[in-house]
Amino acid sequence: MQYMLCCGAMTGDEAPDKIIREREFKLPSGIKIDSLDVSTAEKPEESSSIGAEKMDEAIGEVFDPFTESGDGAPGTVGEDGSVSSPPERDLVSQISIEGEERVNWVIMVSMIVLYSAISIQIGRVFDSVVGTLLLICLAGVGFGLGEIWVPRKRMSLLGVTWVIISMKVVYGLAIELRQWGVIDDDLSLGVVLIFLVGVNIFVAYRHNHDAIAAQSTLVLLAVGSTAGTEFGEVGVAGMILVATVVVHSIALNRSSGNLASLGIASSNLWIGMHAVTSRFSVGPLEVLPIEGSLLLFLLLMAVTAMNAFMATKFAREENWFSKGFETLGLGKPGLWGVSISLGMIGALMAVASNRDDLGYALGMVTFLGGAFGGSYLVVRGVGARRVYFPLVVTASLLTIMLVNGNSVDEFLGVSAYQVFTLVGSSVTIAIILRDQNSVTDRVLWIGSVAILAILVLLVPTGTKEDGDGGAVLLGMLALLHIGTATLAIRRSSPSLSGVTVLLPWAWLLVEKLVEETVRTVMLANDISDFNGWIELETTPLAIYLGMASVLLFIVNSRMGESGVNLASGFLGITEISATIRDSGMLNLWSIGLWLPMLTIILLAQFGGFTTFSLVALLALLSGLHVSSLILGLRDGEGIVWALALTFLVVQWRHGLDEAVIVLMCISLSLIMHYGEDRFFTLGMGMMSIPMLVLSTDRVSSVELVTPDWFNRLETGSIFGSLPEAEVFALLSSIVMLAIFLPRAEGMDSILKPASSALILIVITNVLSMDSGSLFLQVASGAVFAAASIWLISRGEIRSELRTIAKRDSIVGMIADNGISRGGSLTSYNPKVAEMEELRREKREFSETDDVMELLTSEVTHTPVVGLVILGIVLAGITLSSAMGSGPLILIFSGFFCCIIVFLIRNRTRGLELELPHFLGMEMPIALTISGLCIILVSGHVFPPGSSPYELLDMAVVSVLVMVLLMVSLLHQSNLLDRISIAIDWFVLPLLLARIVAIALGGALPAPMTVDPFSHELLDWTVPWLILESILILCVLVGFWVDEKKEDMGRDYGSNGVGIGSRSLAITMMSFGPAGFLAASSAAFRSIRTAQPSGLGIAMPVGVLACFSLIHWNGGLSATTGFLGWLVLFLGIGVMVACALTVPLNMEKWTVTLAIDGHLFIISGAIMLGMVDSFEIPLLLILMSTTIWVVGILQLRKSLRVWGLADLIAAILCSFIFATKGFGQYEILVGMAALALELGIIAWLGLSNQDELRRD
Repeated sequence: MQYMLCCGAMTGDEAPDKIIREREFKLPSGIKIDSLDVSTAEKPEESSSIGAEKMDEAIGEVFDPFTESGDGAPGTVGEDGSVSSPPERDLVSQISIEGEERVNWVIMVSMIVLYSAISIQIGRVFDSVVGTLLLICLAGVGFGLGEIWVPRKRMSLLGVTWVIISMKVVYGLAIELRQWGVIDDDLSLGVVLIFLVGVNIFVAYRHNHDAIAAQSTLVLLAVGSTAGTEFGEVGVAGMILVATVVVHSIALNRSSGNLASLGIASSNLWIGMHAVTSRFSVGPLEVLPIEGSLLLFLLLMAVTAMNAFMATKFAREENWFSKGFETLGLGKPGLWGVSISLGMIGALMAVASNRDDLGYALGMVTFLGGAFGGSYLVVRGVGARRVYFPLVVTASLLTIMLVNGNSVDEFLGVSAYQVFTLVGSSVTIAIILRDQNSVTDRVLWIGSVAILAILVLLVPTGTKEDGDGGAVLLGMLALLHIGTATLAIRRSSPSLSGVTVLLPWAWLLVEKLVEETVRTVMLANDISDFNGWIELETTPLAIYLGMASVLLFIVNSRMGESGVNLASGFLGITEISATIRDSGMLNLWSIGLWLPMLTIILLAQFGGFTTFSLVALLALLSGLHVSSLILGLRDGEGIVWALALTFLVVQWRHGLDEAVIVLMCISLSLIMHYGEDRFFTLGMGMMSIPMLVLSTDRVSSVELVTPDWFNRLETGSIFGSLPEAEVFALLSSIVMLAIFLPRAEGMDSILKPASSALILIVITNVLSMDSGSLFLQVASGAVFAAASIWLISRGEIRSELRTIAKRDSIVGMIADNGISRGGSLTSYNPKVAEMEELRREKREFSETDDVMELLTSEVTHTPVVGLVILGIVLAGITLSSAMGSGPLILIFSGFFCCIIVFLIRNRTRGLELELPHFLGMEMPIALTISGLCIILVSGHVFPPGSSPYELLDMAVVSVLVMVLLMVSLLHQSNLLDRISIAIDWFVLPLLLARIVAIALGGALPAPMTVDPFSHELLDWTVPWLILESILILCVLVGFWVDEKKEDMGRDYGSNGVGIGSRSLAITMMSFGPAGFLAASSAAFRSIRTAQPSGLGIAMPVGVLACFSLIHWNGGLSATTGFLGWLVLFLGIGVMVACALTVPLNMEKWTVTLAIDGHLFIISGAIMLGMVDSFEIPLLLILMSTTIWVVGILQLRKSLRVWGLADLIAAILCSFIFATKGFGQYEILVGMAALALELGIIAWLGLSNQDELRRD
C-alpha cells in the first residue's frame, strides 16, 4: 500500500526523489568489466608465490633490517605522512592489552623462585627431621593444589605452577638429604635424582603439560654433569648423550615443539659449559670439564646430529622460545631458527675453548655447518635423501679417520682435524651451492655474519714478530666479502648487498670499541697487561679496506637504492622512520660512506694506519663516492657533509693539512661542477673549515707513522720538497672560485654562495698574511679584489632588476584589472586577502588602504653584496676583538657599519623598494646589531686576562645599537609599531649577548648582582649609567607608545606574555631602577588590558628588580630578611587574591595568581630558612586548601588535582622533616590544619557532587 502511494505521488513530469537521482548518477552507464565478480586463478597463485618466496619456514618471521615493506604493509608511512594500512595493534595498545597477562606470568615465575629459596632456607635452618617434614608437607600441598586446579581451565596455569614448585622442592629435598648425611654418597644421590626425574616425567604425562616435563630435562642434564664424580669425563659425556636422547624421545612421544626446542638449546649449551669451565662444585656435587679433545669432538658431533634431526622434524611447531621473541616484539622466529641459534651459542663456546688448535676448531664449525645446513635444506623442501646421504657417508668416513688420527698425521703430515675440515667443508659447500635456490637471502646474510664472527674468533693474528699481522684473517674475510658481493649481484639481493657494504667496516668498528672499553675497564682496575684480541698490521688492513671500498662501489652501483629501515615495526615512531627513510641516510650509498668514514676515524685514532695508507684510503673512498655522483647513482649533499666532517676530524687529530686540503678541494670541486647550484654554499663553506684549523697552528694529538720513502720524497731527495699548506689553500680557493663565478651569473639566489665564497677568500687572506710570503699576500689580495668586483658588477644588478620587474608587474596588474579592496564578488582577488593577513602577522607592517602598497608588501630587495660586506667587516672586528683589541677599533668599525647601513637604506629607497626584515627589523640593521653583540661577547670571552669589570666596549655597543635603531626609524610611516620593534631589538640582543658571555665563563656580570658604583668610573660606572638611562628611556617610550595607541583606538599588538617578557628582559639588563619601572608598567598594562599572563610575569619581575636594588643599596640590604618576608607576605596576599576570584567571578585570573602565590610562598619560606621546620608543610596545607576549594567552586578539575598534589607534598615534607623532631604543639596544629582541610573539602565536595560528576 505504501509502495503504491509512493508511486502515485510521482505522476506526470515530476522529478524523481533526490536520493534516487543521486543513486542513478552514481550507477555506471555501461558494462564495466572490472565490476564483475569474477575471480581469476592467476592472481592468487602470483600472490601466493610471492608470499612463499618471502616466507622462510625455518627462520620464521623475524625483524630484517634489509627487508623493504610494501606500500600496503601494516604500519608503513607514505611519503605524504599517511598510514594507509595501520597494524592491528601498535606498541602502546599491545602493552596495555597484554600487560596484565605478562604481570601474571611474572608473578608465577616469582612464586617458583621464591618457594625454591624457601626450601633452601628450610634446609639451612632446621635439622634433617624437621626440615624433611616441612619440605614434604610443602611439596604435598603443591601437588594437591595441582590436582585441584590443573583440570580447571581458568586455574590450570596456577596449578601447573604449583606442581613445578613441588618438584623443585622434592629435588631440593634430595640434595639436602645428601647434605645432612642421610644419603651416604654421590652415586646414591644420582640414583635418587634419576628416580625423581622419572616421577617428574610421570607427573608431566598425568597433567599433560610440557612445562612440567621441561624441568626434568634440565635436572637430567644436571645429573649428567655431576656423573664425573664417579665415572670421570667419559661418564659426563655418556650421561649428557643419554639425557639428550631421553629428552628428544619425550618430545617425539608427546609431539612437543616446546620440549624439542628446549632439548636442542640446552644440550648444546651444556656441552659448551663443560668445554669452557674448570672443575667446580654445586653443593655436595662436583662438575668436571670435558678435557679430552676427541671425546668432546665426537660428543658434540653426535648431539648436533640429533639436534639437527629434531629441528627438521619440528621445524613448523609452536614453541616457547618463538612465543618469547614475539612477546618482546622481535617477530616470531620458527622453531628451527630460534632453537638452532640458541644451540649454536653453546656449540661456539666449545669451539672458542679450543681456538688455539685452528684445525680442531674449524672441524667443529664444519660439522655444525654441515648438520644444520643440511637440516635447513630439508626444511626448505629439498629431498631428505638428497641431502643426508652425502653428509652421512662423509661424516662416517671422517669419523673413522678421526679415530685413527695418529696414522693420518704420520701419513699426510697434517692433523686429522685439518683433513676433516677440508673434506667436510667442501662437501657442505657443494651441497648448499647445488640447492642454493632453496636458500633464502636472509639465511645467506645471517650465515655470512656468523662465518665472519667465527673466523674473527678463531683465526690467530699478531704482529710480524709473532704472527702474520692479520693477513690470513683479512684474506679469508676478503674472500667471504667477494662471495657475498657475487651472490648479491647474481640474486639481486638487497640483504646480501647490505652485508657486503656494511660488514667489512662494522666488525672492525665493533671490535675496536669493545676492545678499548675492556682496556679502559682494566686500566681503571690497575691491570695494564691487556694488548687486545686482534692485532692487524697497517698494510694488510689498508689493502682489505681498499678492497671493501671497491666492492662497495660495485655492489651499490647495482643495488644502491636498497634501504635499511630500523623503525618500521613500531607505528608510534614510524613518522621518524619515514623521515629517516626519505632523507636517504640509511640507504646503502649513504651508509657506505658514513660508516666507513667513522670506522677509519676510529682505527686511525688507535694507530691503525700510516699517513700514506690513511690518505690513500680516504682518497679511494671519496673518489668512488664522487664518481657515483658524477654517474648519477646518488645524491651529493650527504657526500659533502660526510667528507667534510671526516677530513676535519682527521686534520684535527692527525695533522695532514696539505693532504686534507687537496682531497677536499678535488672532491668538492667535482661535486659542485657536476652537481646542482645548492651544493655551492655548503661546498665552499666546508672548504673553509680545514683552512680555519690550519690557521690555529694546532699540533696534532695523534701522530701517525710516515713511511720512509715518503719522508725522502718530502725532504727533496726525489721530486723536491712539497709546497707549504698555505699555497694549497690559495690554489684551492682559486679552483673553487673558478667553478663558482661562471655559474653565479645564472643563479637565482646568490646570497648564500656569495657569502661562502667571500668567507673562503677572507680566510685564505688571513692565512696568507700569517705566512709572511709577499707573493701569497699579493695573490690572495688580488683574488679577493677580483671576486668582489665581479660580484658587485654582475650579481647585485640582476637582483635589483628582478625585484623592480616583479613590483612593476604587480602595479601593472592593478592598473589593468582594476583590483580594489571592495567591489563585487567577480572582481575579488584572493591575493588581497592574503596580503592583508600577511600585514597583520608582521609587526613591521601597518594597515593601509592603498591597494598597490598592499599587494607589494612581500616585494623586497635583498642587498646581497652589502650584507656580505657587513658580514665580512663584522667578522673581522669579531676576530680582532677576540685577540684583545681596544674599544677604539670598535668605534671606528661600528661607525663604518652604520654608514654602510645608511647607504644601503638610501639606495633601496631610491629604487622605491623595501628591504627584507628579520623579526621586524630591516635585515642590514639586524645583521649589524647581531654582529656588534657577538663582538661584545668575543671581546670578553676569548682574550686572556679580560676583565668583566672593564665595560667601556659595552657602552660603545649600546650607543651604536641605539644609533642603528634611530636610523631604522627614519622615513617610516608606521612609527609607533617601529618604535616597539626598536625597543625589543635594543633589549633582547644585548641580553642574549650577556647570557652567552656568562655561560662561557662569567665574562660579563650576572644579572641582579651589579653594583654600579663599586669599580672604576670610566670603565664601570659610566657604562652602567648609560645602559640604565637607555633602558629607562625604553620603558618610558614604550609606555608612551601604548598610551598613544590606546588614544588612537588601535590594538596594542602584544599579548600578556609579550608584555611580561619585555619587562623581564629589561630587569635582567638593569641594576634596579629600570627593572622596577618596567615591572610596574607591565603590571599596569596587564591589568588594564585584562592579560593575566602579563601580570603573572610582571609580579616576579618586580621582586627580581627589588633584589637588584637591594644588592647595591646599603639601606635596603641592612634589613635582615627584608626580601624574604616581602616575598612571603606577597605570596600570601596573592593566594588571598586567588581565593577572591571566586566571589568576584574572575576565573580568568585564578591560575596566574595560584602559580605566583606558590612561587612566592615557597621561595619566601626557603629564603627565611624554613626548609627544615614545620612551616613548610603548614604553608603547603593552606595552599592546598585554597586551590582545592577554588577548584571545587569553579568546577576545574586541574585545580583539584593541583590541590591534591599540594596535600601529598605536605604529607611527604612532614615525614621527611619529622626526623628532626616536631614539638607536640606543632603536631597538633598540623593535624588540625589537615583535619580542617579535609573537612572543608569533604563538605564542599558532597555539596557539589552532581556538578563535579559532570565536570
